Amino acid sequence: MQTILFLHGWGGDEKSFTPILQYFKQHFNCLCPALPMFQSDSIKENPGAPWTLDDYADFVEEYLDKNDVEKCHIIAHSFGARVTALLLNKDPKRYGRIVLTGAAGIRKRSLCVWFKVRVYKLRKRVFKIKKQGGSSDYKKLTDAGKKTFQNIITFDLKNEIAKIIHPTLLIFGGKDSATPIKLGKKWQKLSKNSKLIIYKKSGHFCFIDEHARFIRDAYDFLNTTPTKTTL
Repeated sequence: MQTILFLHGWGGDEKSFTPILQYFKQHFNCLCPALPMFQSDSIKENPGAPWTLDDYADFVEEYLDKNDVEKCHIIAHSFGARVTALLLNKDPKRYGRIVLTGAAGIRKRSLCVWFKVRVYKLRKRVFKIKKQGGSSDYKKLTDAGKKTFQNIITFDLKNEIAKIIHPTLLIFGGKDSATPIKLGKKWQKLSKNSKLIIYKKSGHFCFIDEHARFIRDAYDFLNTTPTKTTL
């Protein structure tokens, strides 16, 4: 039986894929590790020191080794796609077909956002502002979590994405504001062996918003006869 590795998004855990896992478990050996630094029943102690994207890739490879997985497909969401991009470059032969939804990894900071950040930092320095910026989710993170978050979002994966040779299905939501369609188009342009599908009614969680369609598209793609591309 073939294996699928599921990699969840930032702030999620192994339960994120519950709406679709029951189906895939009927046809594949499914593995869904809980990535460290997030709340999870299966991780009692999160790392006390900040992590980099390489740390997450190493964690996943060790997880696969412990589960005796020599080769697998990947279904990844958002932050999980970042980790996937590194994995595919570290050990290409270990992975088969790839399904990425709401894929993050390409920096999207606009000039407007850059300007706002610069203004905030200037005001903080001049007026000795102590109030911490950032979203409510960011403020809830530990110091290690905040540094980890910064390590992740500042890592632009364009070069790694451009090296991916694996057959890749990109699924993006038409109403996704976290990873909008334009990022999906950039992924497709960089990853030459990829196909992009837009779910016009979905947001950032296509596999939940339109789970039946996602299951069908992902299953059909993963069961496509392999091409002659050598991995």
